[in-house]
Amino acid sequence: MFGSIARVLNRFFSLLVPRDWSHRTLKDIMNDNDRQEELVKTYIESEIVKMNTTGVTAALIAGVISGSFSWYNIKDTHWPTRAAWLSGLVLSIASVASSAIHTAAFLRMKCDREVTKRFRKALGKSKKSHEQSWRPHVLIPYVLGGPTLHLKLAVLAFLIGLFYDLWRAANANLTWHGDDLKIAAIVTVIGAFVVVNYIFSVLTLVHHSIHTK
Repeated sequence: MFGSIARVLNRFFSLLVPRDWSHRTLKDIMNDNDRQEELVKTYIESEIVKMNTTGVTAALIAGVISGSFSWYNIKDTHWPTRAAWLSGLVLSIASVASSAIHTAAFLRMKCDREVTKRFRKALGKSKKSHEQSWRPHVLIPYVLGGPTLHLKLAVLAFLIGLFYDLWRAANANLTWHGDDLKIAAIVTVIGAFVVVNYIFSVLTLVHHSIHTK
C-alpha cells in the first residue's frame, strides 16, 4: 500500500521536477568510462540550452503577469488575486535569475580543462568502497530543475489568480443573462482541457523515460 502511495506521489511530483529521469541520466554519464567526456560535454550543452530557454520563457511570463495589472484596477481586486499574481511575478523573476546562474556555472565548467573530473565532483559523489562507482547527489536533480520548477509555479500562481477573479465576478450574478458567468464557464472548460492534456503528456513522457532502458 505504502509503495503504491509513494509511486503516486512520485508521479505527481514528476509534473514539476522529473527526479528519476535526471538522476538516472546523470548516473549513467558519470559511470560511462568509454564515452564519458563526450557525454559530459553533450549534457552540459543541453543544460545550457535548457536554462536559456527557461530564462527567456520566464521573462515572457513575467511580462504577461506585469501586463495583467493593467487589465483591472489592481487595488480593487480581492487580495487572493493580487497575492497570486505577485507571487507568480516573484517566481518568474526567480526563474530568470536562477537560469542565469546555472548557465554561468555550466559555461565555466565547459571551459575547464578537466571537464569530466569537475563535472563528477560538482554533481556527484563516489562510493567509498568503489572509487569508480559514482552517483549524483540526492538533491542535484531538484537543483538543476529549480528554474523550471519556479517557472511552472509562476504559471500556476497566475492561473489561480485569474480563475479566482473570473469566478468571483461570476458568483456575483449567477445567471446566464450576464456575461461574467458565460466567460468564466468557457474559460474554465478550456483550462480543464489544457490541464488534462498537460498532465497526460508529462506523465507519459516521464513514465517512458523511467522504464525504457
